Amino acid sequence: MIMVMPSKSAEWLQYELESVGSSLLLLDCRSHELFDSSHIETAINLAIPGLMLRRLKRGNLPIRSIIPNNEDKDKFLKRCKADTVVLYDEAISDWQENGSASSVLGLLLQKLRDDGCKAYFLEGKYNVCHFAIETM
Repeated sequence: MIMVMPSKSAEWLQYELESVGSSLLLLDCRSHELFDSSHIETAINLAIPGLMLRRLKRGNLPIRSIIPNNEDKDKFLKRCKADTVVLYDEAISDWQENGSASSVLGLLLQKLRDDGCKAYFLEGKYNVCHFAIETM
């Protein structure tokens, strides 16, 4: 069964990033290495190791416990239900073609929405470098 998951376009994200007073919570689901090399300035890294992914799938792990540092964890807890949450990774177009909610991004998106968050995935092919980026 193909699930239609809520999404936002790269153009929409660019517009929101340039808007004053935009309330976005960006979750970068790429590996720590890719996140460290470059990421959208305000994004939180949410890479999930295999063991944690299995626990998350079983429902034994809240998303906040995956966030590596306390500052980002606090930001997530304060903003996840009030702001628009946008998830992205490097393989979004593969996920869209399969339409699978069993992917990491699909699982995170579904859990966030189940928790009452306004969560979306970033659709289409995009390049983090097109957005306001921060490099470490």
